[in-house]
Amino acid sequence: MMGLGNGRRSMKSPPLVLAALVACIIVLGFNYWIASSRSVDLQTRIMELEGRVRRAAAERGAVELKKNEFQGELEKQREQLDKIQSSHNFQLESVNKLYQDEKAVLVNNITTGERLIRVLQ
Repeated sequence: MMGLGNGRRSMKSPPLVLAALVACIIVLGFNYWIASSRSVDLQTRIMELEGRVRRAAAERGAVELKKNEFQGELEKQREQLDKIQSSHNFQLESVNKLYQDEKAVLVNNITTGERLIRVLQ
């Protein structure tokens, strides 16, 4: 007589199912290891890129400061150039007026001299 029950073995898994589960665990572990190493590589790359961004921002700030400094210098030089040009124009006008006055005096002297010559003739 057979014992009571349905004739199955006592709670043993078939070796094929056990091998499939072990294979799945190995594949999942391998995938986890690959994903983890990629994650570490990507995190390292992100840190490098963030460092580059920080350096670029610092360089950009320095360039902005230099640009503003140069613009200030340029504005000062333009103001100086305007002052020099206005001074030059004023001097030119003064010299022109002096020239015109001297010319008028000389023309007047010539005219007076011609009259004197006519009178003496």
